Amino acid sequence: MPLKRLKYTFDYCKANPIGFIIILFLLGLQGFDNRVIHSMEIEYQIPLIIISIITTLLIYGYGLVITKDTIREGKKLPKIKIKECFIFGIKSMIMITIYTTIEALALLIISLDFKLPEFQLKFALSHIMETMKLFYIHNPVATLEFIICSIIVTYVVAFFMEISLARLADGGRLLDAFNLVSIKRCIDTIGWRHYTLDYTKIMLSITILAYLQYGIDHFKLMNGVVDLTIGLLIFVIEFIGIGAIYKDYKIRKEWKTPVEVEIE
Repeated sequence: MPLKRLKYTFDYCKANPIGFIIILFLLGLQGFDNRVIHSMEIEYQIPLIIISIITTLLIYGYGLVITKDTIREGKKLPKIKIKECFIFGIKSMIMITIYTTIEALALLIISLDFKLPEFQLKFALSHIMETMKLFYIHNPVATLEFIICSIIVTYVVAFFMEISLARLADGGRLLDAFNLVSIKRCIDTIGWRHYTLDYTKIMLSITILAYLQYGIDHFKLMNGVVDLTIGLLIFVIEFIGIGAIYKDYKIRKEWKTPVEVEIE
């Protein structure tokens, strides 16, 4: 259940308060850089862009460290090792860039065909009212077909990308993330139905947190801290989720029997 997953993620973060604070700081720094860069003169943008790139590499690299830790049955945020985070960060950004480029091109083709704006599933789920407006502005039937086609593209790319991230975290080899035959075998071993349900649970958990992040506005000066904390939980829950899925694959592969992972 999503709520069980949310609780597990919170306990996982709480068990290492120092790591929690450091990642919270990095996420805050990344958000600050992204907001400030566009409002500054070009000569002042370069240092901030460099800092933003370094921060992003550390964040995504640490995400894979979390996935690796989950695969190895870790129970709390792992220690932050700068070198490991940078290596994982560079590899993950290369991999994510390739996958998201493929997704973006497919969505662009669909959007041009339907004469509608590109459909991003995660954005649409967290901004449901804006998504529903498409039904009123455009032909409802065509809009529904467009959304369904876009969801299929997003899910197909995401399915392969999530397993690819887990394989990268487990073995550390970038080429493993693009071995489509091995990736398909991973999903076959887990079971396509089981994999679909588990990934949907991750998406539901992220959606619940996204609504909390953008919908709660009652903490005044604490709004920034609350948003960052929820953002961290969204970040961690995704990387824990793909680690749990891949751990399930390794268990099934070893014992050749259906075994459920701890997070359901």
